[in-house]
Amino acid sequence: MGINMSVEGDHGLHDFFTQDHRRLDSLFNQFKEGDPPSDIDVLHEFARGLIQHIIWEEEFLFPVFEEVTGMVTEGPIALMRQDHHTIQELLYELLMQTRSGKVDPTLPLRLEGLLLQHNLAEENVLYEAVESMIAPESRVELLQILSEEPELDLERWIEGVTEIAHD
Repeated sequence: MGINMSVEGDHGLHDFFTQDHRRLDSLFNQFKEGDPPSDIDVLHEFARGLIQHIIWEEEFLFPVFEEVTGMVTEGPIALMRQDHHTIQELLYELLMQTRSGKVDPTLPLRLEGLLLQHNLAEENVLYEAVESMIAPESRVELLQILSEEPELDLERWIEGVTEIAHD
C-alpha cells in the first residue's frame, strides 16, 4: 500500500518524516477521542504507521547520522533508540489493553508525552542533520524507497514482541 507523501523539494526527508508525524498524531488523537470498538481499527492503523516510522528511522536515517558523525554508542541517536524501545513497549501495552477492553487511562497520556518530546528532537535535530549529510539525488532515491514500502504486518510484529517476552 505504501505511504503517499511528496518526495519533491530541498527538504524532502524533513518534510516526509514531519508529515508522517502529523499523520500519526492525528490518528492517535482520533483513537483517544473515539470509543470502542471502532477505535481499535484506528489504533491498529496508528500502530502500523508508528512501527513503520521507527523502522524507517532506525534502518535508514540513524545509520547515516552515526556514520557521518561517528556518534554510535552515545549522542542523540542512542537516546532516540532508547525512546523507540520505550515507545514500542508502551504501544504494545496499549494494544493489549485495548484488545482486552481495560485500558489504564494514564497509558495513552504517557505514550503521547514521550512521542511529543521525541518528535520535537527528531524534527529539530535529526531530520535537518541527515538531510544535509545526503546528496540530493540520494535523498530522492531514499524517499522513493520509503514511499514504496509495503504496509507493516501488525500481527507479525505483535507475535515477535510476544516471542521476545517469553524468551
